[in-house]
Amino acid sequence: MKRINNILSLCLVLISLSACSSIGLSMSPKKLVFSGGDILTMSASRKNVEAVDEAVYVRDGIIRAVGSKDEVLRAAGNDVEMIDLEGATLMPGLIEAHTHPIATAMLGQTIDVSGFTHKSRAEVMATLRKEGKGKPFLKWTVAYGWDPVMVDDLESPTLAELDEISPEKPFVILTQMMHDAYANSKALSAAGIHPNTPNPKAGEFVRDADGKLTGAVREVSAINHLMSAIPLPPKGAVDLLTNLQYGKYAKAGFTTIGVLGPVGRVDNPIDMLQTLSEHESVQVRTVVYGLPKQFEKSDWKPGDGNNKFKVQGVKFWMDGSPFAGGAALEKPYENSKLVRERLHLEHNHVGALNYESGEFEKSFEKYHRLGFQIAVHVQGERAVERVLSVAEKVLGQYPRKDHRHRLEHNALISKPQLQRAKELGLTTSFFVDHIYYYGDQLDQLVGKDRTLRYMPLKTAIDAGHTITIHTDNPASPIDPLRAMRTALLRQSRKTGMVLGEEQKLSSEQALKAITINAAWQLGVDDKVGSIDVGKHADFVVLSHNPLESKPESLTAIQVKSTWIDGERVHTNTFSWQNIKLTLSILGNLI
Repeated sequence: MKRINNILSLCLVLISLSACSSIGLSMSPKKLVFSGGDILTMSASRKNVEAVDEAVYVRDGIIRAVGSKDEVLRAAGNDVEMIDLEGATLMPGLIEAHTHPIATAMLGQTIDVSGFTHKSRAEVMATLRKEGKGKPFLKWTVAYGWDPVMVDDLESPTLAELDEISPEKPFVILTQMMHDAYANSKALSAAGIHPNTPNPKAGEFVRDADGKLTGAVREVSAINHLMSAIPLPPKGAVDLLTNLQYGKYAKAGFTTIGVLGPVGRVDNPIDMLQTLSEHESVQVRTVVYGLPKQFEKSDWKPGDGNNKFKVQGVKFWMDGSPFAGGAALEKPYENSKLVRERLHLEHNHVGALNYESGEFEKSFEKYHRLGFQIAVHVQGERAVERVLSVAEKVLGQYPRKDHRHRLEHNALISKPQLQRAKELGLTTSFFVDHIYYYGDQLDQLVGKDRTLRYMPLKTAIDAGHTITIHTDNPASPIDPLRAMRTALLRQSRKTGMVLGEEQKLSSEQALKAITINAAWQLGVDDKVGSIDVGKHADFVVLSHNPLESKPESLTAIQVKSTWIDGERVHTNTFSWQNIKLTLSILGNLI
C-alpha cells in the first residue's frame, strides 16, 4: 500500500506541475498552411533539393500541397489555420539512422565519466571516488563513458582500485563505445565470473599472467554476461525513461529514429517500444532492427507495427570498436604507446571476427529469406569482407530485389569494397563522429595513410551509394547538426585538424544523409523524409537555413519546433501530452 501511495503522490505532483501548460489546450486544427520562411522539401523528385518553396498545406496529418503561397492557399480553401514561420526554415523532420534509445535512457542514470566532461584520469577517478558508492536504493553502481582514447592519460583501472571505490556493492565501468568494461570483485562474483570461467564466444574475461582476473571484460558477449546479473528495474521504469529519452530526440529535431539492436535491461524491448509507440503523444517514430535472439522468442515479422512503429530488420556485430582493439583490420594496429600501454593490445594486433563464415552465412540466409533487412556492424576491412562474401553467396542463391541490407559504421571500408557493396545492393551508414571526437588520435591507432581514408563518405557517394550518417547514441551525444558539420569539415575537436580533405561532403549531400537518404535506408521513404504530397507532415523548424549557413555555424542553429502528422511535438517533460503518457506508464507500476 505504501508503494501505491507513493506512486499516486507522484502522479498528483506531475498533474499539478502540468496544470499551467494544460490550461487553454485545444485540439490542433485539421487544416494547416505553413508559410513565412524558407521551405526545404529535400524531395528526391526535384533535381535541386535546395529549391525553396513558399508554403505547405497539411490536412489530417498528410501533406496535400507544396508550392507558391497563392497555389497552396487555393488548394487549402477555407477554414485553414496559418502557421507563420517568422523567417525560420521548415524542412522534413530529421532522421537518426542508427541509435539505441533504451541504452541511452538507462545510461543517463549512471555516473558520467566520459571524455566529453573529463580531461584527465585524475578528474575521472575523483568523480568515481565521490559517486562510486552509488545510490543507496540501487543494488549495483554503474559508471559510463570511460575513454582511454579521448582522455590522454586514462590508464585502465586495476581491480584493487575498483574494489576500493566500491567495497560493498557490485560496481561496473562501461567504456564509451561499450565494447569494454571494468568490474570490481563483487560484480564479477555476482555474475558468476571466476578465474576458471570460460570466455564467451568473441569475448574475454581478462586475466593476468598468473591467471587471475583483472576486472577487465572485453567485447559485447562478455559484457552481456556481466551485465545480465544486474537486477531488472521495476516494470514501467524503463518505459518512463525511454519516453523521456524520446523527448530529447524530438528536441534535437528528429521525427524518426532507427533502433539498431534494442539493448537494455528489459525483458522484451521490442514489445516495450511498440507499446510506447501506441500512445498518441509519443514524440518520434521508431524503426526497429532486433537482435537474432529477440526474434527467436517472438512472432515479429518484417513490416509489423503501427503508424509510429515498424519492425524492419535484424542486427549483427561482425567486429568491435576501433577504440578498444575490436575492429577487424586488414593490417595491424599501430604499435604506438596508445595501443600498447593504454589499450593493452599485443604487438601487431589486428582484431577478431565475431562469426565464422559458415555460421554467419546460416544466419544471414535465414533472415534474408524471411524478408528482414540485415544490418551488420563493421569497422575493419576484414569484417566488411566477411559480410560481403557471405552476402554475395546468399544473394546469388536467393535473389531479393531492393533488400537494402546495411553495413554499419564503416570506419575503414575500402574503395573496392564500397564498389562491391553497391553491386550487391548493400547500403552504408557512417558513424562520422569518430572524426570529430577521435580524429587527433587516429594516426596512433591506424597510421596516417588509413586515417586519411577513415570514414570514406565521399568515396561511398562516388561509388553510387545513398549514404546516411548517424551518431550511435549513447556512443556520442545527440546532435544531428554536429554530425552534419563534421561531414562537411572533417575537423577534429581538440586541434581542428582536417582528416581526409577529399572525403568532405557538400551541405546538400550531408543534409540528405539525415533526411531523405535515411528514410530510404530505413524503408520508410514512401511516408517520411521529404516534403512531398501524400507523405506524413513530419517537420522540423530551424532558426536558420542549414543549406545557406556556413559549416562552422551549423551547431548554432536552433530547433524551434518539431511536428509529427501535422501535430506539434511537446518536448517539455511537464507538458500535458507527456504527463498523460507518464501517468499511463506509471499505472503499470501499481
